[in-house]
Amino acid sequence: MNENHLKTKAEIAAASTKAWMLRHIAEENLLNRKITDPVKYYKWPLALVARGKKKEARQLLDWTNKNCLTENGDYVSNRSGFHKEFHTYSTLWMTLAAIELGETELIEKQLGFILRYHNKITGGLATFPASPEEITEDPVSTAFLGWTACELKNKQLADSILPFFEKLADQKVENNKFWLRMAPDGSLIKTIPKNAEPKEYVIQLGNEEECYYFLGAACYFLARYMETFDKTVLPLAEKYAGLLEIAGEKALSTIWAAKVAPGCTALYSVTKDQRFLNLAHPVIQAVLNGQHPEGYWLKSGKPWVTVSAEQCFWLTDISKRL
Repeated sequence: MNENHLKTKAEIAAASTKAWMLRHIAEENLLNRKITDPVKYYKWPLALVARGKKKEARQLLDWTNKNCLTENGDYVSNRSGFHKEFHTYSTLWMTLAAIELGETELIEKQLGFILRYHNKITGGLATFPASPEEITEDPVSTAFLGWTACELKNKQLADSILPFFEKLADQKVENNKFWLRMAPDGSLIKTIPKNAEPKEYVIQLGNEEECYYFLGAACYFLARYMETFDKTVLPLAEKYAGLLEIAGEKALSTIWAAKVAPGCTALYSVTKDQRFLNLAHPVIQAVLNGQHPEGYWLKSGKPWVTVSAEQCFWLTDISKRL
């Protein structure tokens, strides 16, 4: 599939998802009733902003904040697992939307909470800490903080995050195992806690259904860094591309690799290096193949509220870059 055709397909898919999202808001009378957990719509404001629907994005952001935002900048949520206690990753989606909408007070409030979990030694951000003293850091939330720093033109914050990705990329990959989490002292965590999800701690490079999106998120942050500041991080981006090349096309052709598509497309748009676009191609195609004719993606036979909005945002970004 050539680049122009891929661009067109990405734009059509994103427009279809936007239409479904707007129908969903209206049909569910979402803004005029209480639901169990409004935070599950955390990706929607940024996706709607990307599609030019700022009024709807602001309404949804205000609705979520009215129902869930606490005084300290955290979100009360009934969700489990990844966002049970502290919601740094989900909050960053809404912070990025707030930046696009010029919501200065909201940005400051949310970042005030988030930055409590940013380790100044390693550069990493916690997704799911039990307390500030027990932070374990993962690439996806850290990458989103880096992306936020770029949107705010805050080079000092962006630079403070780079050591986390440098440390991960410098590890020796043995038996195709790439470790993902770092302890507060900067050491890699290579003991997976009991009852933990192994994929949140290690990627078995080359295996299918691994969390390659962690690496894709890193690529997107590095691309935004180069667009915003300078290209000194290009060698680091190439290291992450090398890991994705080890994984291979088959392993990347799953929804678990979805962030690889925008991450590598963004690197391509900055560098014009075909290597990055070659990595993005199978992932974009896999995402497009998974879309329901009505515009959403499915989970357990129902529209996948979070991922559908995310794909709308990423496909919009991809279509603008190709």
